[in-house]
Amino acid sequence: MSAMLRFLPTLILMAGLTACHTEAPPQGTDNAAPPETGDDGNLQGQVYERAVVYITSVGDSTLIVPWQFSARTRPSGVVRTARAWLARGGEWEPFLQESWETPPTRVPWRLHPRGRLRLVVGEGGALETLLFEEGRRRLEVEIGGTRTEWSGSQGATFTISDGAAVLSERRLPGLVLDLARAHRGESAPAGDWIFLISGDSVQVVMSGTNEPAATVGTLEGWARLQDSREILWRDINFSWAETRAFEEARREVPVRWRLTTSDGEMSVDLEVKTAHIEAGEGEGPLLPVDALLEVAGSLRIGEAEFSVRGLVRHGQR
Repeated sequence: MSAMLRFLPTLILMAGLTACHTEAPPQGTDNAAPPETGDDGNLQGQVYERAVVYITSVGDSTLIVPWQFSARTRPSGVVRTARAWLARGGEWEPFLQESWETPPTRVPWRLHPRGRLRLVVGEGGALETLLFEEGRRRLEVEIGGTRTEWSGSQGATFTISDGAAVLSERRLPGLVLDLARAHRGESAPAGDWIFLISGDSVQVVMSGTNEPAATVGTLEGWARLQDSREILWRDINFSWAETRAFEEARREVPVRWRLTTSDGEMSVDLEVKTAHIEAGEGEGPLLPVDALLEVAGSLRIGEAEFSVRGLVRHGQR
C-alpha cells in the first residue's frame, strides 16, 4: 500500500451494519417490509450493481474515489463483491477488493460490511459513510445532503449529494454520486455511465441505453445547474472520436468522446486523462474489459460553456 493511504487512526463501533440508500429493488418492493433473511425465488438470477463515487476538483487537480459493489443471487445465497480505488495525481491505486457469499435474503441489494470495509448508516437505513481501515490507515467518504435524484428509463437510480473525503489527515469537500441498477444474470447490463462536474456550476450524469462496447449509440442524461434548474435529455448521441489498443483484451478502448443531443442544445467533448483498465476472463479471442476513466473536457448547454471533469465507467463484454 502506498503513502497515499496514510489515514487517521479512529475507533469505530460498527459491526454488522448494512445499508440501503438509493437502491434498485424490484418495482413495487417495500424496502422496510420483507424480513432480512429467507429466499425469494422471484429474485433468483438477478445482479444488483451499486457505485458510490466521490469527486472533487481544485485547479488542475482532481481526486476521485469510486466504490463498486455487486450482488448476484443464486439458490445457495448471494455472491458479493466490493472494490474501491483512489485516483489522484495521475495514478490509480486499488485499495479494496473483497469477494464473499452471504445466505439467501429477500433484500439482496443491501450493502454489507466486509473485512476492511465499514459502513455507517443513518435514520431509515440511508448510507452515510464508507470507510476503509487497515491498521492505523483510514480512508473515509462521507455522504451529506442530497442535491438531486433521478430515475432512468431502465430502472436505474442516480443520487447526487454533497460529500467529503478524509484522507491523509485532511477533510476535502466534494460531491458524491450514488448509482444503483439491476439486470438479469444472463443479460448484459446497460452501457457505460458518466459522472461530470464543473464545481458547483453544473453536475451531469449520463447512462447508456445500448449494449456495452458500442462505438456509437445513445444515452440518457440529466443535469443540475447552480440555480437549481434541472434538465433531462433522452436522446444523447455519442461516438468514440478516438481509440487506442488494449492488447490484454485484444480490443480497442475509447480515449475521446463526442456527445450531442439530437436538437443540438447540448454537446460534450471528453478526453481521457488517466485510466485503470482490466481484462476479464473469457474463452476469447476477445476478452471482457472493465475500465474506470478519469476524463476532462468541455460541456455546452445552450449558450453556456463549462469546463468539466469526471469519471466514465466503461465496459465491454
